[in-house]
Amino acid sequence: MLEQVISYVPNIYKCAEPNSTVIVRIDINSPIKNGKILDDFRLRAHARTLRILSDSGARVVVLAHQGRPGQEDFMSLSVHKPLLEKYIGKSIEFIEDVIGPAALGMIEELRGGDILLLENVRILSEELIENPPEKQADTWLVRKLAPKARFFVFDGFAVAHRSQPSVVGFPLVLPSCMGHVMERELSALAEIWRYRKQALLIVGGAKVPESLRAIKETLDRGLVDKVLVGGLVGVVFSAAKEAPNAVVRNGLERQGLLSEVERARGLLERYKDAILLPADFRSTSGSRSFKELDELPGDIGDKAVGEFTDMIRNYEVVIITGPMGKIEDPLFSEGTLQILKAAASRKGIIGGGHTIMAAERAGVIDKLYHVSTGGRAFLMAFSEELPALRALIISAQKFWR
Repeated sequence: MLEQVISYVPNIYKCAEPNSTVIVRIDINSPIKNGKILDDFRLRAHARTLRILSDSGARVVVLAHQGRPGQEDFMSLSVHKPLLEKYIGKSIEFIEDVIGPAALGMIEELRGGDILLLENVRILSEELIENPPEKQADTWLVRKLAPKARFFVFDGFAVAHRSQPSVVGFPLVLPSCMGHVMERELSALAEIWRYRKQALLIVGGAKVPESLRAIKETLDRGLVDKVLVGGLVGVVFSAAKEAPNAVVRNGLERQGLLSEVERARGLLERYKDAILLPADFRSTSGSRSFKELDELPGDIGDKAVGEFTDMIRNYEVVIITGPMGKIEDPLFSEGTLQILKAAASRKGIIGGGHTIMAAERAGVIDKLYHVSTGGRAFLMAFSEELPALRALIISAQKFWR
């Protein structure tokens, strides 16, 4: 599918037509605390897409989300507006509406070069439901907004794994292009394929089920030579290799991860030479072997850091998704920081919000080959089809060929 998208789907310049209205789906969903954005990497990344369209003279209508109803970070995109303006370098309009008369009226009044940011698209209940593209093309969101536009640009790689109306509905009814961020993400994935025999995947973080699936598919498809694991993913694999003590077992049970241990064991049996586990872990008591842990660890240990960084130097491409530990705690951030510094000396490719924050803290964000805006989408690009890519291919075949 990756090759099809790169071959068939036009880039943003095909949709950058003066005085044409363009709907753009970006993903500026950001970590937020006390109403303030903690990391604005995604806003910086998408600013170029919006600037390209605006500078072309297009009338730009922006769809995005923040959080999910019921969560603390579900809030208005008015918080994002000043940061987008800062990075785009021009003022933009914002309205607390998505498909109502006020929003539709503002869209009709846009002039060439104007940018209008609509309210958090997830205030619409239908945006929370995943369905096939054909069904999403018939939602209120698409039926109301599509007639107002000439083109659709999908740039939200981080939400490409969602089969939601704003992601897969518009490509079926409008000629569609991939945005600047999307194009860079696909190019990075293509680079991984090119160097697959010289590629190393490092998987950490706490998204264990998704990580196990991605590791399986990555190795099944021969996309990388070896996989190193850390974070909670590393703990689960270690528990699969040797029975955990009562403290670790209880910790995994509290996290709801005991059921994943058997899946990890199956992967170790199938790929015993390709999956490398941490030699030790760090707890508040210091570096300890897995058997000696007195709590769920917060990082990989000193020996593991040394072995992992040595391994990195043997590969052309190093992909990191997920931190090795709790990077928000200085006691448990060193493993992640050291591995990111080592990856920066190779073709380092990273994905996921926490990993990006760690790379900025390590001072290597500008030294990496590619920084993905996707977290879960970056993992799933290895393990299964992304609905957004399928919708873009359908659109290309329908409107551009």
